[in-house]
Amino acid sequence: MPLFYFDLRDGDATAIDETGMQFPGLRAAMEEAVRVLNVFANQAEGSSQKSYLREMIIEVRDEKGNVTEVSHSNPTTH
Repeated sequence: MPLFYFDLRDGDATAIDETGMQFPGLRAAMEEAVRVLNVFANQAEGSSQKSYLREMIIEVRDEKGNVTEVSHSNPTTH
């Protein structure tokens, strides 16, 4: 199975995934990225810092290091 990396960008900060996870393909990796963003949104919903999620992006990289998709979340409008 191919290996995908999930780099988290929040404004100017970036957390690089150096471990990666195996998925059958890009679609499954993107579904995981969306699931993770939804978890972050749910955790922040009651927080006073929930506005930061408007800028949170997960970049999904393939095994060769190419960014294959970008998934972002805008769960709040406040």
